[in-house]
This record gives sequence, C-alpha cells and structure tokens, in this order.
Amino acid sequence: MTDSGLQRILLNCSSLQTLNLYALSTLTDEAYKMISRLPHLRFLDLCGAQNLTDDGLSCIARCKNLVSLNLTWCVQVSDVGVIAIAQGCRSLELLSLFGILGVSDRCLEVLSSFCSNTLTTLDVNGCINIKNRSRDQLLKLFPNLMCFKVHS
Repeated sequence: MTDSGLQRILLNCSSLQTLNLYALSTLTDEAYKMISRLPHLRFLDLCGAQNLTDDGLSCIARCKNLVSLNLTWCVQVSDVGVIAIAQGCRSLELLSLFGILGVSDRCLEVLSSFCSNTLTTLDVNGCINIKNRSRDQLLKLFPNLMCFKVHS
C-alpha cells in the first residue's frame, strides 16, 4: 500500500467507519492526513505505523467520532500527538500507546481532562516515561477505566 493507493481508496469510501492499516510501515504523514477526511470513522488501527508523526496524528484528531485508536509501536509519536487526539477525539473508549517511548504522564493528564468519562481501555505497556499508578489514582483520572496496562 502506498500513500496514493490509500488516497484513492479514501476518496471512494468516505463513509468508512473502520480502517485497519495494521503494520503498513511504508505510509507517510501525507497518507495519515487524508484520514481526517473520514467524518464517520470510529475504529482506526495504525499499529506499527513507524512513519506516523505528531503532525499526522494531529490531522487524525479531526475524526471526532473515533472511539478506538491503536497506536501500538508508532514510535515517532509523542505527547504532542496524543494531546491533539485527546482534544479532538473526546469519545475515545480505547487507546493503545503500547511501546511508544515519547509519551509521558503529561498525555495521561490531558487525556483525563478530555476523555475521562469515555475511556475504558488504555494500554501504555512499554511507555517508560509513564509512571506506574495505583488503581485509586487511575480511577480518579479515568473513572470508567476497566482495563489499564502499564509497564512493570
């Protein structure tokens, strides 16, 4: 899959609700920016999107109906991109940041400000700049949290 190939698909499928781009490490931010043109998108899997940066993620944040976002191993993402997602995608129920070294406790604080009532699953396993938190601390940040994974 190339950026132009994804563009052709998205231009003809603007009503997509689910998009799985799992392990497509060749796409660039130009492709990810096109995802913002999907107003009905609810589920997005970008696991292994090694070229996704905060700029591309900031565009994806325009998908206001997003409830599930898998950013596992999106190694160029930082707090900046996750904060943009928190501010734009306030209906998030599931967010995986597994293996992203560039995120810290700061993004959890902002996620809590914007998504505390909706987020039920958060995976920050391998995010070494996010501290282990007690169950009580996590429930204060995210009262509806049912599944939270942190590094050991």
